[in-house]
Order: sequence, then C-alpha cells, then structure tokens
Amino acid sequence: MEFMKYEGEWYVWTLVAISILFVLLMPKKNLTWVGIFITFVFSAGLTWTFDTISMSTFNLFDLAKKISIELSDAFLIGFVPASIATIFVNFYNRKKAWMFALVFTLLCFILEFGLVQFGYMKNNSWNTWYGIPVYFIIFKFFFPWYYKLTFKTMNKNTTEGEFI
Repeated sequence: MEFMKYEGEWYVWTLVAISILFVLLMPKKNLTWVGIFITFVFSAGLTWTFDTISMSTFNLFDLAKKISIELSDAFLIGFVPASIATIFVNFYNRKKAWMFALVFTLLCFILEFGLVQFGYMKNNSWNTWYGIPVYFIIFKFFFPWYYKLTFKTMNKNTTEGEFI
C-alpha cells in the first residue's frame, strides 16, 4: 500500500490527527467518555451514510480522484466529521446557540474548502459553498436536538434521568 500518493493527502492526515487529538484531550464540559463514544459513533455512522449517498448515488464529489474508497478517505469520512460533531456537543451552550452554529458552520466550510484547494476533493455536481446551509441546519437544529436527547450517563451537567 502506497502512502501519500494523492494530491492533498497530507491535509487529510493532518485533519485526522488534529481532530482525534482534540477529542481525546479536550476538557469534558457536557459529555462524559460514554457520551463522547456514543456521539462519535453516531456521527460517524451518519457521515458514512450521507457521504456514500452523495458520492456514489448522486456523484456530487470525488475524494482522492478515485471511485474506490482509499484509506485516507475512510479516515477522513470516519473521524473528522465525527470529531467535529463530538466537539460541538461537548462544548454546546444553549445560550450561545447562534454563535455555535455560525462558528461550526464556518469551520466545516473552511475545512471542506481546504480539501478542494489542496486537490484532494473534486466537486462534480457540487460547489463548496452549497455546504453552508447544510452545515448550518446540522449545527443549528440537528445537534442541539441530539444534545437534548442525551441522558446523564452522557451529559455531565444534568441530574439523574433528567433531559437537558
């Protein structure tokens, strides 16, 4: 297996390493380790589902200029979005919901823009800015809803059996 054979692959491995390290070392605000694990796995599953549909069914974009999934693709899809979602839920504050939605939307847009600029991602029927409303909906509505559904075993700031 050849390592670093695709344009921009260094950017992918940098994102993967930073996102994993951040999740492991971040202070636990809202989530316990159980909550981090569940949020991470749940988010990774959603990402795999939606990226598979958008890449294979609708052919919106290609990663690493290949039709097949490469190791770097698997790590990018499996770890980076799940890490971002876990970080969001861990630090989320309902009083600053708009700020969180805007900051994380901007972060995801910049990371996706980097994938395109460094040549790792090729848009077919997609423009990078199309992701902005998608990211905003995810961070303004979906993950706050997910946050409310979690129990004390996952959230540090609730009492026994209380929903947030």
